Amino acid sequence: MVGNWSLELESSALSWPHRSGLQVQATLDHSQKIWLNGTLEGHCLRTTAGYMNGSGICEDLSAAVCAGNNHNLRMDVQRREGCRESKTLGSLSLEITNQRLIMRASGCLERLTAAEERFHSLSSQIQKDLMERIKTSQHLLTETIKQSADSLLPQEWSSVPLLVLKQAEALLAQGDRGLLSLWLRSSLRRTLTSSLPNFLGQLQQASLLGQQELRRPLATLAGVYQDVKGQRLEAAWKEAVVMWTERLVDVLPAELENPHLRPLSLAGVTALRAALDVAGQHTYHWAETRLAMALSGVRKRLASLYKFIPRECVVTASVPLLNLNFSRAAEHGLLEIMLEEWLLRPLQALASIRPTAELYRLKRKNMDSPFRHEALLVADQFVVTFDGHVYELPGSCPLLLAQDISSNPSFTLLLNTDLQSSLVIRMNNSTINIQRTGQVKVNCKNVVTHGYYSDHGLSVTKGSNNIQVSNQDGQSVSCDLLLELCSFTLDGWLHGASTGLMGTNNNDAGNDFPLRDGSQAKTLEEFFHSWELKPECSKFTETEEQFSKAAMSPASCGSLFSSPDSPLSSCFRV
Repeated sequence: MVGNWSLELESSALSWPHRSGLQVQATLDHSQKIWLNGTLEGHCLRTTAGYMNGSGICEDLSAAVCAGNNHNLRMDVQRREGCRESKTLGSLSLEITNQRLIMRASGCLERLTAAEERFHSLSSQIQKDLMERIKTSQHLLTETIKQSADSLLPQEWSSVPLLVLKQAEALLAQGDRGLLSLWLRSSLRRTLTSSLPNFLGQLQQASLLGQQELRRPLATLAGVYQDVKGQRLEAAWKEAVVMWTERLVDVLPAELENPHLRPLSLAGVTALRAALDVAGQHTYHWAETRLAMALSGVRKRLASLYKFIPRECVVTASVPLLNLNFSRAAEHGLLEIMLEEWLLRPLQALASIRPTAELYRLKRKNMDSPFRHEALLVADQFVVTFDGHVYELPGSCPLLLAQDISSNPSFTLLLNTDLQSSLVIRMNNSTINIQRTGQVKVNCKNVVTHGYYSDHGLSVTKGSNNIQVSNQDGQSVSCDLLLELCSFTLDGWLHGASTGLMGTNNNDAGNDFPLRDGSQAKTLEEFFHSWELKPECSKFTETEEQFSKAAMSPASCGSLFSSPDSPLSSCFRV
């Protein structure tokens, strides 16, 4: 304590089972506090630096690193201003789920710059207050030395504190060389604020470019052809057609040299040339559409590998991991296991390929299906399944009508029971709500008025009395508001891809009552209960039980293959 000001330095250490901590604190004039602490609790290490004064200013900056037991790691840097809730300056997380290593990182330059400016402001204010007190103390000590010129002891006692104060003054005078200036000039900050965002942006551009090229694969190959040959593919095709038709004219029989037949033959060749040109263009567009559809899985996997959103300052990367048995790796060696997984197993799978089966699979995936699968929802009360069963829905529970059977469903159709939303559709990572009033919302915020909405392959069209929702994968929902009728349609190449209350779209009416585990329901009660989103709300009656037994009774062979009333009767003759 010197005069009416004081400086206190404190340190404390705490320890109890599975946790320990250390804190250093400086208090100036009993009002301004600066502290630095660190705690270790379990697998988490946390450190915090903060400042507080008597006028209500309270700020701190904390960093934490936590390692979880389920193979995850998380790092966070947070800033709290005015004793309010903390805001994240930056975060990084690593986790392993479903045989994939997922990394998520976030952090905005604006928040970092604001924190740096605030740190500079507070440090300058504290530096100014300390300099004033140091100069005051130097003045007091100098006066003491002058007044005790005849006594050596007071001079010796005053010289040591005076020397310490001069060293402290010199240290504060070099504030431009402090921690903040070192951080501002550091290569780590340049990497985080300049090099890394540029690199992430280039990666995102490369990923988007790759996805765009996979959407139009033949156009990409045509561009490569033009770069190599210096000629557009369309021009090369037209030249080939012209050359072939000219050769055809040259080999025409002599009888066609007759002046009366010559114009007719030339007109026929010209028409053939135009037909070949049109056929080539249509074949090109058809092949490109089918090839893009076949490559949609590759495009989705590429999109799932990396995603960077600059406006939200978020980057996500997902890398598939090999399913290595570490106990076997310890026993036989990691190199042997990796050779087996990376080389021998792919070769074994390649050797077991059946060309006929692969050709059929490719044809089935790329060729147009001769049929489409369609299920109906009538007045939010009745359902006609894909394979023709009709039943009445329980009116009190939200229900799952249809969903992709894959582990990552590409479509989901829900029926709500609240007064607002009637039908909820999930497609292309978007949620569409069709309300009973006819209003359509996308992702709970974008209201679709009369017109057209499109985003990431999803299109929503709203007319005066009809609504159409579809995507590029062959899934569509169409609703007529006047008739209170909604149809859910799947392309033929999605054969057997759906489950739920609308049944299985595999043209087999005998397995049209699936449960969530893939088995078949024995009663209609069990069927409804399996697809209820709130199972506790259902009530089952004796009438429904009788109806369920009638609906689930198997048809006889005679009624299917001999009776004139059979739905297959039109096919008996063939």
